[in-house]
Amino acid sequence: MRIPLVPSLVLLLALNPPSAPVRASTGQPVAVADTTRLGIPYTRYKTTDRFERSITFYLSNVPDSAHRALPLVLVIDGSGCQSVWKRVGDRVGGGHQNLMRRQARGRARVMIVEKPGVAFLDDPPRPGSAEGSSVEFRREHTLERWSEANAAALRAARQLEGVDATRVLVCGHSEGGTVAARVAALVPEVTHAAPLSCGGATQLFDLAEWFGAPQPGDSAGMAAARRQSVFDEWARIRADSTSTERMWLGHPYRRWFTFCSGNSLDDLLAMRARLFLAHGTGDRAVPVVAFDWVRAELAARGREAVIERIEGADHGFFGPEGAPTDGSTVGGIEKVFARVLDWFLGPA
Repeated sequence: MRIPLVPSLVLLLALNPPSAPVRASTGQPVAVADTTRLGIPYTRYKTTDRFERSITFYLSNVPDSAHRALPLVLVIDGSGCQSVWKRVGDRVGGGHQNLMRRQARGRARVMIVEKPGVAFLDDPPRPGSAEGSSVEFRREHTLERWSEANAAALRAARQLEGVDATRVLVCGHSEGGTVAARVAALVPEVTHAAPLSCGGATQLFDLAEWFGAPQPGDSAGMAAARRQSVFDEWARIRADSTSTERMWLGHPYRRWFTFCSGNSLDDLLAMRARLFLAHGTGDRAVPVVAFDWVRAELAARGREAVIERIEGADHGFFGPEGAPTDGSTVGGIEKVFARVLDWFLGPA
């Protein structure tokens, strides 16, 4: 799911070719700034990950009020081949990263990574899916490779001037929450992790629960048949697990195989970071029972976490009344971001 994009205040200007990424002699990813003026309050950087791919990320500029290095917040979006930026008239808007930056109020630097195979301002007809994506995107978008892209960008950003590398939050939503858990397990320097609306069991469980939920007008056996169809499709996915052309529910088999082959519990237990989990009981994309399962598993193992089980909230943390019609009103996931930041940084 993607929430409405919040436009920036500066006009989009023409793009120039970015600088080539480099690596430090130690193998640590190094960030190279692109001086192109993009019309956003962020600077674009390039780095290289362990797969030798060029990774693009954006880091919010140093606030005028900052007199010291600021903590770092990595935001990871949900599924789809859309850019993390979108043209809005003659301006450029951003999604979750702009909501997080607004709630940070100058207390932290916010970063976000562009998915490999996605270009600045890519706007496919069906955001949230891989339909209309590049061949590169369908090849590169696996749990392992997308997590590594974020981990490399995070390691590079920690070395930049104006960043307090001792305080690092990784916050992801939906698919991005699953990736956030993996990144926090990969990068031991992450101090706080907030996977949101992503359950914790394998996505195969989420899909089976979603398909198998009773629907109005169901006759006897229909819900069970839908549930079984998930496992029938999974057998086909396993038989052709590297395919970037065969699609199901808007994503290639290659993507489904990697995200459904494991669960996030192992990553949540492996990470050193403090943990914040939130989920809405009205979430129809990831059933709340998946959240309840991982909460119970963590509790059984004595793994402490801040838990928010929000009554009536949907996948984007909006209640039954939906998103606010007044653009200046804070609601949904932005309210959760505010609580995550207060947990990470202390009250504003």
